[in-house]
Amino acid sequence: MNSAAWLAKAESLLQERGVPEAKVSAEFLLAEVLGVGRGEAVLHATRELTEKQAYHFWDWAKERSRRVPLAYIVGHQPFLGLKISVTRDSLIPRPETEELVLECERLTKSLDELAPKILEIGTGTGCIAIALAQLLPQATVFATDVSDKALRLAENNAVTHHVHNRIRFVREDLFSDKQGLRGWADLLVSNPPYIPTADLGKLEPEVLCEPALALDGGRDGLDAIRAIVAAAPKMLRPGGFLALEIETRQGGAVAKLLRDAGFSGVLVKKDASGHDRFALGRKMVD
Repeated sequence: MNSAAWLAKAESLLQERGVPEAKVSAEFLLAEVLGVGRGEAVLHATRELTEKQAYHFWDWAKERSRRVPLAYIVGHQPFLGLKISVTRDSLIPRPETEELVLECERLTKSLDELAPKILEIGTGTGCIAIALAQLLPQATVFATDVSDKALRLAENNAVTHHVHNRIRFVREDLFSDKQGLRGWADLLVSNPPYIPTADLGKLEPEVLCEPALALDGGRDGLDAIRAIVAAAPKMLRPGGFLALEIETRQGGAVAKLLRDAGFSGVLVKKDASGHDRFALGRKMVD
């Protein structure tokens, strides 16, 4: 069969299984098999797939029909122009987190530090740490995660993007003084688990494929955020920034946590969709 026939067959399967944007998914998978951009896949309508290509395409289509995210199927996700490898041991990078990185770049540059120091809690794929290392070539980045598998993935991504010599990955849930980082950071950033436990069952099947550890924020979604806000003043230098990605309904609660912890200039900023998504605060200067 040619590409057009395989595309129609896959789209029909995905529609039957209730996969959202079935045509987009089918075109994406075909483009991956052909090694072209998604927009180009339809231009190869008369092209015959090789036996190997057909096998991979249909196997991927069946996997997508089970609501497995595209990024897990093909093994990578774009992030600020980077090709980030992903596995089921890590959260899939999202566009909102790209916005968080750009906000962190802006905050860090506002400090006029020649060699800024950045801490990240919960690095996952390493996408935040890697993107910041590329955007801020003089920066040193220290990133942690509780998952050994996620850390190996992050380290491999850092090697792929040639920033492994400027990022140190460590297995920890929060930064502790044993790393000698007290008062070290100009910026502390995290995209923590922030979904309330009761809301997990309401998520799309694709999201539920991702690690619960990276999603479940406890009863009110704020367990990890509380811990980070409590630890941050010890790790930030005076005048350093804390930047968090949050759930859209948490802006007021997180802003209060930051103010109660002594942060100044507390802001809740919206993402490109107009939802509260980022909480920012600055450690007061002594």
